Amino acid sequence: MNTVGARVWQFRVQGAMVTATQVGRGDLGVGLARLIHINALACDLNRVVDYRTKQLEVRLLASYLDAPSAGAPLQVDHRAFVASSRHIRGFVTESSGLGMLTAASEALFAWDNAAHALHSFDALPGGMLSGYQSGGVRPDLLFHLPGGRVAGEARGRHRRAKTLLPTRPLAEQKRRLQELALWSASHRDHAYFMSWVWIGRSGVAVDIFLSQDQRWDGALDARWKRQSAGDQWRFPVEEDPLGQMPDGDPEPPPATPSTTDALQLVMSVPVAAPTPPRADPLSRTGRMVQRLYDTAPELDAELADIPLRGTWVPADALGPAQYEVLLAVLAEQPPPQAGVRERLARAEGRFDACLDGRLLTVVRSAAQPPPAWQDLEQVLLSPA
Repeated sequence: MNTVGARVWQFRVQGAMVTATQVGRGDLGVGLARLIHINALACDLNRVVDYRTKQLEVRLLASYLDAPSAGAPLQVDHRAFVASSRHIRGFVTESSGLGMLTAASEALFAWDNAAHALHSFDALPGGMLSGYQSGGVRPDLLFHLPGGRVAGEARGRHRRAKTLLPTRPLAEQKRRLQELALWSASHRDHAYFMSWVWIGRSGVAVDIFLSQDQRWDGALDARWKRQSAGDQWRFPVEEDPLGQMPDGDPEPPPATPSTTDALQLVMSVPVAAPTPPRADPLSRTGRMVQRLYDTAPELDAELADIPLRGTWVPADALGPAQYEVLLAVLAEQPPPQAGVRERLARAEGRFDACLDGRLLTVVRSAAQPPPAWQDLEQVLLSPA
């Protein structure tokens, strides 16, 4: 597992003002396999789901990113990154943002994919759909924790300035925090947080924004260098919708307004409580994974006696590959899976692997042979 520098902010909306206070700072552990894996899970079921396109995204993302020895900072090929089109830069930064969001949930909330469910808001199971708005602003991921659901929003930007972390919020950050506050208020003050990834010439970093909530205090004290008097950003709720971002790549303004009147209005509207999730073997998430399985190439292999489909692909979009990545789909749900820390300990640095339900992602050095299926089974699955 590698690291990125992280700042943790707590923010609140009071009347016409938003106040964000830096409350922690430290290194956030990030796994390259998990980062790639989360992007593969983020499918929009309103579009065609095809294994080949996911594999292309995997190859591209792993070509730009570099995960050196364990514990070292996550790197990006910045020369290639700045030479790329805005669309490619946006894909790399926002895909990285999903990985940082998941890593932050592990560090802050002790989220564990082996014990807690995770859903994309683009592929919620049928039993949850009635509890959330179908249109407008919404977050990216939904983490299921013992204390309730936490919504997560992932964003990322290229940082042109010499310093990787900005000293003041950008217009797009302000807008998104305001929109998320509106979304939370319209869902009975739903818990939420946001990760904002920065990619620049000096590396990769992330700002993590938590809504003001006493539930986060224990996590901050236990896992981060707590700051009693950190930096503070204050800005009005109503912002110029055409505000520019001088230190980042420009973004078109969002269609959803974020004004004081709208915030006060939505807080006063009663909304039905979210419907508890139901077991649904034909859920939207299940159908998404099945589509990936149906479109993946045959693979003469089994994991825990379960057939797989998929193939290894070299991350060579920018030259000789440093890594090869396996994106595979199991024919059915596997046995109980080991937690992330247990997997890392078992792998001993030989490879990085992630298994969520039926979707499997493995990253290995291109200079090393692929791990045996028996090795993957021993690392990924809990003992019987």
